[in-house]
Amino acid sequence: MYSEWLLPTISVAVFVWLGILSYLVWKENLFLKSLFPKYSERDIRKKFEEILELEDRLDVLVRESKLNIQNVALIRFNPYQDTGGDQSFSLALLDAKGDGLVLTSLHTRSGTRIFAKPVVAGKATTHQFAEEETEVVHKALEK
Repeated sequence: MYSEWLLPTISVAVFVWLGILSYLVWKENLFLKSLFPKYSERDIRKKFEEILELEDRLDVLVRESKLNIQNVALIRFNPYQDTGGDQSFSLALLDAKGDGLVLTSLHTRSGTRIFAKPVVAGKATTHQFAEEETEVVHKALEK
């Protein structure tokens, strides 16, 4: 009773299903070819090579950036009783390793004196630090 039309109906359904799947696979294939064409500017292999080159450049920049001033701190203070307003200051300019300098300005009524002292690994080298200079170096390295 059902055997006369069951086999042709199933065959047509399978054929339609295969047609739909074939169409979807064909569209997906076109999309992937447009996204990753071979032998053109947009070749995926070239893009991966560019990414590897960018990673190398980034590594160089990271290494070089450690030599730039990264840690900065400023402390204003009043070193003498006869002046007010905290017009004296110490400024620490340090790189990632704690190397750099401390710039100190001492303001008095008779004049202003400026001192620069080298810093290596967060410590004084040839000249001892004053209390404010030690404090500003520690403050810069805490960041």
